[in-house]
Amino acid sequence: MTIENLHDYPQWTTFRNYLIGRNLMRSAFYIFNIFFVWETIVQYDSVFLAGMIPALSALGYLLVVIPEGHILDRHNRGMVFRISSILTALSYMFLYFHSILAVVYSVALISSILSIVNSDSFNTIMKETVPEKTMQSAISLSQGTNAISELAGIVFGGVLLYFPQQFMLITLISLPILSSILGFGRTLNRANSSDRYGFKGAYRIIGVMIPFLLLSLIINGLFISLDVFGSGLIHIILHDPPLDYSIFIAGFPVGAILGSTVSGKLSSHLSSVRIISILIIPVGVFLLCIALSRSLYLDILMTVLLGIFVIFINIGLQTIFMNAIPDAVMGRVNSLTMIFSIGGSPVMAATFSLLSDYFYFPYIMAVASILAIFVSLPAYSILKGLPERVSGIVRKMDEENLNQNI
Repeated sequence: MTIENLHDYPQWTTFRNYLIGRNLMRSAFYIFNIFFVWETIVQYDSVFLAGMIPALSALGYLLVVIPEGHILDRHNRGMVFRISSILTALSYMFLYFHSILAVVYSVALISSILSIVNSDSFNTIMKETVPEKTMQSAISLSQGTNAISELAGIVFGGVLLYFPQQFMLITLISLPILSSILGFGRTLNRANSSDRYGFKGAYRIIGVMIPFLLLSLIINGLFISLDVFGSGLIHIILHDPPLDYSIFIAGFPVGAILGSTVSGKLSSHLSSVRIISILIIPVGVFLLCIALSRSLYLDILMTVLLGIFVIFINIGLQTIFMNAIPDAVMGRVNSLTMIFSIGGSPVMAATFSLLSDYFYFPYIMAVASILAIFVSLPAYSILKGLPERVSGIVRKMDEENLNQNI
């Protein structure tokens, strides 16, 4: 299929199928993390060993980010989606040997690579198939169902802790297989298409985004402390059962679902860099409250508020950049952006896990949240004019390409 007739295909069917398939993969990812983080901290009573699972999950993406972006821009994105789903199912089969911690760590690393590739292929398929005028609606639906799949994974991960482990294994293997079956909507075969931007174009776009990307790197690196220490807060500090841990972790996607349901009414505001900048600041405050609180109910309330604010921020930012960045280079720009977005997470997750052997870990989390508050203060000055600068560099590259072809 060519660029010209791609949009003749019924867009909603394509978008819906890949959306459902992507969310099945996300659910499996969260089931794995909830189940094995809790199993590890209970079995070894070690925040460090449990924290290494989210650390390895974050590290996985960085190992594949550059080739992944090129593959998504130069090959059929639907095929990448299906292959990543099948390989994820195969990786989960190794969990039959889950009693060996090294196997759990290896699967955490491999499955995170494949899960992120699957998610990124969906994002580029959305850019490929959804018209610009309906992009914010598609992004709101995507972000909302992100939260639903995350919540489903957290709930089922917690529930499966009460059942024989064979049920967990069957679930983890089945969901990616279903995802691959759903991922058969028609997408563009890019193997022989022209590459008018190349990696040089992607780097030029990234160049104007560097200040924002550095801000994102630092804040995301600090916020990984919630993933690292969440199980310790519930099991070691509050002495609560796994069900309470699942409810606590579920607070974030519940907030995201609530936020996504009202995002349509706020659409004119969510794409404002001023509003986005204001929303970033309280996020660190919520994390600080979780670190200092000794009440499960307050912790749950804070995670719900985190979900609401983060979904608003994500919808606004993703809409801005989806509309500004050309489809032909979306895979590479998206992958390079994600280096900054989660690049600090594996390093900080490993650092937080290591520090927990020497310091009281709620204090480490509190310090991280205070740093996040201070780092987020200059957000507006960083974001101001950024969408226009991105659009400007794209127009400049288009003009240069046009002049070269004359």
